[in-house]
Amino acid sequence: MTIFKRAALAAVLVPAVMAGAAQAAQPGFFIGGSLGQTTIDQDAGDLGYSGNNTFKIDADDTAWKTYLGYNFSNWLGIEGGYVDFGSFSKTIRNDTVRVDPTGWDAFLVANLPVGPVDLFAKVGGISLKTSVDTQTFGSDDNSDGQLAYGVGAAYNVGHFAFRVEAEGFDNNEVDDFYVLSAGVTYSFGADKPAPAVVAAAPAVVAEPASCADADSDGVCDTDDQCPNTPQGTAVGSEGCSCHYTLQLEFAFDSATLSASDMAQLDELVPVLKNPKVNFIGGEIDGYTDSVGSEDYNLGLSKRRAQSVADYLESHGVSLTGRFATSGYGEADPVADNSTAEGRAQNRRVVVRRTDCKNAH
Repeated sequence: MTIFKRAALAAVLVPAVMAGAAQAAQPGFFIGGSLGQTTIDQDAGDLGYSGNNTFKIDADDTAWKTYLGYNFSNWLGIEGGYVDFGSFSKTIRNDTVRVDPTGWDAFLVANLPVGPVDLFAKVGGISLKTSVDTQTFGSDDNSDGQLAYGVGAAYNVGHFAFRVEAEGFDNNEVDDFYVLSAGVTYSFGADKPAPAVVAAAPAVVAEPASCADADSDGVCDTDDQCPNTPQGTAVGSEGCSCHYTLQLEFAFDSATLSASDMAQLDELVPVLKNPKVNFIGGEIDGYTDSVGSEDYNLGLSKRRAQSVADYLESHGVSLTGRFATSGYGEADPVADNSTAEGRAQNRRVVVRRTDCKNAH
């Protein structure tokens, strides 16, 4: 048995062995057609030549075929059709011999899918008719039954399949007659089902674990750098008020901090010294009442603001790049300068936070 026949036999047996492992062609009828090349290397006598000369037909020509088939199941089907192998001629001793083989074939077909490609193998027989025309002996027709087998592959696109295959036709146990072809098949069966798609389970996003928050500002106590902010106060990610404002009042014509002022600043110092909130920044703005000239009051307001900045820095708070110190004199009064009580409120320094962007 030659290599071609062994390959064909293996291709028939493998799909049968693998039948439980994959899905193949769908049941139903199919038709198709192919075009290819025939190669013959046979004794002329085996092709129906009855003359006195002994010689071989060794040639190639174009072949075509049409076929009809039916798949009984996903794995097994039958196929049969008509083949025109072309025309072959040879001249010997002034006698030209022309051979025109055609035939009707039938196969048992097994399929094995590999993704969108079906590998197939088939085995069967052909009723081969050979028309022989010679100059010396005239014409003759010869019919003969031969073993037929083949292997191939088909690429499936909907109801269509594009296939290539090799077929051999055996006479006297010699692989001397074969066809290589390519063609198109149309299936009347249902579309092959698409591979099942298993939907991925939706990702489960764990909700953040609840945490202790004593002042209910939305910042866990473990991260809260200002743990006692009044309820309802908008705070930053560190838990400190985003709208923090400290107002210090000064004696008339004085830039000296009172004991009450220093006590308020002492509460602010540990917050501003905390390295975890060294991004907190803002303004230190000084003001005066309306008594005195504007120029004098502008200078006095600057001295008041600077006295607050000096006190904070003397207690270890770095203000560089964080707080701007400014004086605005009589501008922006918060009370009536015509009364003693109002003027006392206007003599002030305001420490204001301005860095907060994303408040809780």
